[in-house]
Amino acid sequence: MKKTLWQQAMPHLVSIAIFLIVALIFNKPALEADTVMKQGDIANWQGMSHQSFQYKEKHGRFPLWTTNMYGGMPAYQIAMDGPWTPLGYIDVVLQLGLPKPINIFFLACVCFYILCMCLRIRPWVAVIGGLAFAYSTTFPIFIGAGHDTQMLALAYAPAVLGGIMLLFDKKYLSGFVVTAVFSALQIIQGHQQVTYYMFLVIGIMSLFFLIQGIRSGKAMQPLKAIGLAAVACILGIMINAVSLMTVYDYAKESKRNGQLVMDKKSAANEVISNNKTKGLSKSYAFQWSYGVTESFTLMFPGVSGYGNHGGERDGDTYVFPQLDENSNVAKYANEKLGWPEEQATRLSGYLYWGDQPFTAGPIYLGAVVCMLFIFSMVYLDGKHKWWILTAGILGILLALGKHFPALNYFLFDHFPLYNKFRVPTMALEITGLVLPIGAALGLEKLLSDTVIDLKKVKLAGFITAGVFVVAALLYFTMDYSSENKQRTAAVTQLISSPNPNRAAFDSINNAFAPMEDNKLFEALLFQARAEPTAAKGVLTAMRKDRQSAFGSDIMRSLLFVLIAAGLIFLFVYKRINALVLLAGLALVTAIDLLTFDSKYLNKFSYGSKENYEASEFPMSAADQAILQDKDPNFRVLNTTVGDPYTQDSRTSYYHKSIGGYHPARLGIYDDLIEYQLSGSPNMAVFNMLNTKYFIQQTQQGGMVAVPNPNALGNCWFVQHVQYVNSPVEDMKALNNFNPAETAIVENAFKSSLEGATPADSLATIKQTAFDNEDIKYESNATAAHVAVFSEIFYKDWKAYIDGKPAPIAKADYVLRALLVPAGKHAIEFKFEPKVYNTGSTLTTIASAILTLLILGYIFWLVRPLIVKNKK
Repeated sequence: MKKTLWQQAMPHLVSIAIFLIVALIFNKPALEADTVMKQGDIANWQGMSHQSFQYKEKHGRFPLWTTNMYGGMPAYQIAMDGPWTPLGYIDVVLQLGLPKPINIFFLACVCFYILCMCLRIRPWVAVIGGLAFAYSTTFPIFIGAGHDTQMLALAYAPAVLGGIMLLFDKKYLSGFVVTAVFSALQIIQGHQQVTYYMFLVIGIMSLFFLIQGIRSGKAMQPLKAIGLAAVACILGIMINAVSLMTVYDYAKESKRNGQLVMDKKSAANEVISNNKTKGLSKSYAFQWSYGVTESFTLMFPGVSGYGNHGGERDGDTYVFPQLDENSNVAKYANEKLGWPEEQATRLSGYLYWGDQPFTAGPIYLGAVVCMLFIFSMVYLDGKHKWWILTAGILGILLALGKHFPALNYFLFDHFPLYNKFRVPTMALEITGLVLPIGAALGLEKLLSDTVIDLKKVKLAGFITAGVFVVAALLYFTMDYSSENKQRTAAVTQLISSPNPNRAAFDSINNAFAPMEDNKLFEALLFQARAEPTAAKGVLTAMRKDRQSAFGSDIMRSLLFVLIAAGLIFLFVYKRINALVLLAGLALVTAIDLLTFDSKYLNKFSYGSKENYEASEFPMSAADQAILQDKDPNFRVLNTTVGDPYTQDSRTSYYHKSIGGYHPARLGIYDDLIEYQLSGSPNMAVFNMLNTKYFIQQTQQGGMVAVPNPNALGNCWFVQHVQYVNSPVEDMKALNNFNPAETAIVENAFKSSLEGATPADSLATIKQTAFDNEDIKYESNATAAHVAVFSEIFYKDWKAYIDGKPAPIAKADYVLRALLVPAGKHAIEFKFEPKVYNTGSTLTTIASAILTLLILGYIFWLVRPLIVKNKK
């Protein structure tokens, strides 16, 4: 009997309800009206974007240039308006308007469910796959850190794969629409690295399907599917043209297009062109590389410790409550060294001892999911097995980064756009995407087979047992005191120094600024250093904690695997039916993942909305004093933060900051930070950047605004122009120059300044109006002079003197200079990025096409029902 529409819809509605209920229970605090998540990166983004939102309140739109960070940079890298698209409405529907982070977990489950439906996987298996995908620790850890766009982009990726699966299954219209819509939704989240990984998976999958088609003599069908997929993805890209084109255009000027190398001999493993790296430097791009042994976290999360947890308990950061109570290090600190219990229990954060500088937590895909994946790779036929296995292994190899240079350095040097990305660990998102796909397909085949291949089932069991044997060998043979060089250097120096002093300890602590738990551990070692046996006791306790963590996780994973394997064997031998099997696997998978996830995302991850701004952006006495200055355009450096150039967006909340927080800052400014502002800062450079105030810490622990009387202001005429041949000479010249008198200019801009004479004391120039995108000046001189403007040089700024275009020269490596004729003149700078207007036009066109496509597809779906009703 043919099922009614309601009967067909019921399994899907129940599945969606399960996803919603699990998300609501797991993220229950998010339902409270006065609650907000405490996310470090979101707070940083709010600091970056605050000025842009203030500008929008006044002008009705976001600015295209911001001045509150790094002296100035394109604001569309932080917050941007764009043309209307239908994507916002679809996004709200798919997320049901749920609060964060419930919406992200629910969306990830639903999109994976869509993929499973495209693969013709039964709903109850799809539920297990959806939970496995959405509740690997990738989501709670990165959401807790504030990487919302990254997780939303990952959540949409399975649905894109689903659309392409439909194309390969000859459902061309449905596949095209699904691919176009979801690729657009995935790309609009604005995380290009996740999109890049998604397209890698699509490429691998398409290649294997094409090879299968060629072998079977039916190559035209996969070629047709690939062609339609390409067109659909291009439409998805076009609808995001305004964001993608501006990002691509800006990337050519950012540090991701290359970093200045002053000494080529010191740049090992780098490809150098014109004294710049091609893309990011390898040392920077591969800093967060997963360790070889650390890769076992996919099934045994404690193999390298647990990382730093971002939650709070009574104001203190912590990792695992049970480790706080039982930690050998904490007990030793409390009992032997007299540390207060509330400090000693925070030391469990030092249990992480992997190869990364530090980490929020391990990537754990679930013991049950890994076991089901092993089973699937044995039990599946070749249609999906090999592309899934290839993609899964590739994700692990890419995540190894510098620990597998033969592959990763080659890709970095030769693969398109690959050298623009950092944090190789993120490549494990590829593995986290395809493992649940494989697990779901394997379960589906097991349930569908009328005759089960017992040999393959047993072989999968033996392979899984072999993985546990390897884990046990690691447990008994690893050196739990071995660490990566960055942390080891600090620890070793602290313990072994014959005459340790507090100043040395403080200097070491600066390297651990983001890691409060590590700072506490360093302090503990410093205190223990007075008695060598005490220091040895600390390290012995640490090794015991680390081994205990790994051992307990091996047993934990073994328990879950035995339960899941038992259910499968009971089904194989017909002791339970499919419903009991699936219910049992769903339950054990959920318990496995959710109990571990709760260590990283829980009630301590939330706080009061009322106190949020006060806690994240407290206004100090120094801030209040600076805000009394009515000069519309000067800059501030906050020296009270760990690293003002990589960790400080909070200063940008109130002021125009010399520092900031953005992983893709302008390349020329990044060079300036590296060679002039960090280490031994060059005051002449601070002066030319119009740094009017330094925020410094007082002896009492407060903050004070210290005026800089030598700040050069908004603009000035110079007496001399020193021409240099290259960026390296330009940077070196800054080491010893007076910016008030001399401008350093590369020969490439010499023609723009020819005819200038030394400025005399009667020549004047001043700023008369300031707006983010429009700055005006007035000048008066008896001869043509070179004026230097304390504004960051960027290709899309245009200069006009009395309304006529004038060429802009780059001066002092990062600033702007103009040749100003004799007489009185009105000077104006306007930010006019053509790429933004072009991208907006393409987005508008693509939005219209996609809207018509969606409406036409909906009509095509409902037309049979309309015709049936008429009859």
